[in-house]
Amino acid sequence: MTFEIELVRQIRAPKEFVFDWWTDLSPDDSMLVHPLNSRTVLSRSPTEILVRDDETIFFRRMQFDVRVTLNRPDSWVAEYDGRVARARSTYTLRSLDPSSNVETQLHYHTEIEPKGSLTGLVSPIAKLIVRRTFVSEFEAFTRALEQDYGKQKIKSL
Repeated sequence: MTFEIELVRQIRAPKEFVFDWWTDLSPDDSMLVHPLNSRTVLSRSPTEILVRDDETIFFRRMQFDVRVTLNRPDSWVAEYDGRVARARSTYTLRSLDPSSNVETQLHYHTEIEPKGSLTGLVSPIAKLIVRRTFVSEFEAFTRALEQDYGKQKIKSL
């Protein structure tokens, strides 16, 4: 039973900054959000990043191999594969005011396919918990991104 989550956020930073910041995957990302215990970058090229994420969700430790395909400057796709679930998340950016280039809309869409025999029974509950977790992570990432952009702006003055 696959379920979907969709989120849209306005971010006070230019599209290029949002793309670069959000796709600069590193082990330090685990300090921003609680479910992510650790992140290992396995490889990186101009069009693709491979990482291994270790997370704790539903009080269970889970590991996901993630392939991130970069479609600069407008989008990227993250494909997760783990023992308990598979997911495909698409992130799309749009400048809200191209003339000033200071606000970006981030559209996030994910399809999650839980694996295992209890999938049908726990999917409705899992969707609620996963959605709440994703919203919390999005808020944390957005706050950190806007703070980093503010610091960069001050340095350039």
